[in-house]
Amino acid sequence: MKNKLFVILVGWVFVSAITPLFAAGSNDASGVTTIRIWTDNASDKVVRERQVARFNEGIGKEKGIKIEYTIYGANYHELIRNATMSGNAPEIFRSTGEDIQRFQAAGYLMAIEDMPGGKEMIARYKPEDLMKNLQVFDGKVYSFPYSMTTFKLIINKDMFDAAGITPDKYPKTWAEVRAVAKQLTDPAKGQYGYVTGLQSAWVMRSYLTMPNAINTGHTGFNNAALQFQFAANRIAVEAVYGMVMDGSVFPGFEGLDADMMRARFAEGNIAMIPGASFDCGVYNTQFPAKCNWVPIDPPTNEPGAPQYRDFVDASNLLTLGVAAKKNPEKAMEVFQFFYSDENLAELYEAGLYVPFRQEAIKLARNEPAAKGFKEFASVPNPAIAPASPENIVQVEGLTYRETLQRIFSKGYSETPIQVLEDLDRRYNEAVAKLGGQAEDYRMTVDFTRK
Repeated sequence: MKNKLFVILVGWVFVSAITPLFAAGSNDASGVTTIRIWTDNASDKVVRERQVARFNEGIGKEKGIKIEYTIYGANYHELIRNATMSGNAPEIFRSTGEDIQRFQAAGYLMAIEDMPGGKEMIARYKPEDLMKNLQVFDGKVYSFPYSMTTFKLIINKDMFDAAGITPDKYPKTWAEVRAVAKQLTDPAKGQYGYVTGLQSAWVMRSYLTMPNAINTGHTGFNNAALQFQFAANRIAVEAVYGMVMDGSVFPGFEGLDADMMRARFAEGNIAMIPGASFDCGVYNTQFPAKCNWVPIDPPTNEPGAPQYRDFVDASNLLTLGVAAKKNPEKAMEVFQFFYSDENLAELYEAGLYVPFRQEAIKLARNEPAAKGFKEFASVPNPAIAPASPENIVQVEGLTYRETLQRIFSKGYSETPIQVLEDLDRRYNEAVAKLGGQAEDYRMTVDFTRK
């Protein structure tokens, strides 16, 4: 794997014209050490720059450290790749997407436990919070989960109130979701119980298999068994399919993409829609909702508490480049500052991040003002969705997202469970062809809700 990644890396073209931008971190005449940070996170610019200024005027002055914080735009991916290849990358930077694995394989990153205070930082996390192929590579930790995308069911409280459905009667199971959707559907009034959109494939994961992991213990791939198990979502799939057959789903959903389905919900005539934490911005700003919407827990298969922990997509914040070896103590002082719960609490208060560490939420002095943000952040014991080989297997026929789309558009003569079982067969035949490469995805974490 390392050799393959290195071949990819050396294939990148170095743009010599931007070399002057990469001035190495150094000590000035007064002995102050500059620690450079590069990122493309622009959404938190105002708060983050305020934090950097606070550091530079406070602990930075005391310890002879100055943070030089730079936010790049759309060219960031090429910029950081070229900088790592040329040896001009900063001490600390955001490694995006698959870059963290490539950079680690090529030796461009420092393992956190090999830096001063690194082992103490790692001890703040549970072992299952640090995922192989996401934060952990070759047995060492290179980044930490910082913020997370969480998943809920969003209800139109106005429609529930009008029907006399009180909070204690909000749907908790998939069977109840289907029943309430049917109850609240009134085509004569243009009101429907549920909505989905089949023109955006990502909806099938973010709005179905991810939130439904509380019932399955995985998002479609069982990392312990190294098997795809989409059929484990049978109850959820049959419930959505049942709502389609009941006529409870907003008509024309086959032609709606994600934005269109959310815009329809925002109009106030749909009772329920699956949602993710990024939808707070959608219904507060992008498509300001004309109804009183409230996030509630995703549906369970059976009455009672969910069987598994809430799965989330976790985003790393920063990684340490090899340039950090020049001033390891000072680089780690800055690295620890950026990962501090105090700073993350401030970003939470501003409604910018749902913290992965619940300790940061407890430190917040004020609740986020953005509607729905507090509810989406309420995931007391999150589980990071492990890496899956879904993007590297060569599957015959439709992908799982395309298959789900076709089920809901009534495109099969077979029953949903028959289609799901065939889907598992096709995907697992593809896994078998991976051979030893599949072992990269093996994990034996217990995701059972305690």
